[in-house]
Amino acid sequence: MHFIQFWHTKFLEDHKMKELIHVIVEVIRKNATVDWEKREDVRATLRLTVKKILMRYGYPPDLARIEADRVLEQSELLASELTKA
Repeated sequence: MHFIQFWHTKFLEDHKMKELIHVIVEVIRKNATVDWEKREDVRATLRLTVKKILMRYGYPPDLARIEADRVLEQSELLASELTKA
């Protein structure tokens, strides 16, 4: 399930964007622990990891930071929806 959306997609072709999203989803799945959205240390590690991945795919550092924050926000929303069920 891919739930991540990016504002700035002009950096990548469609197939590269799909690959990027897959990589980020896997990183979040592997690193998200119980109550990760409440633990700032885990969130900081995930944010840095996502930012590095985005930069590896050609995002400039300032834009990678913004997008990494959005990815975590979207992940937190999904996690809260999944725990409500």
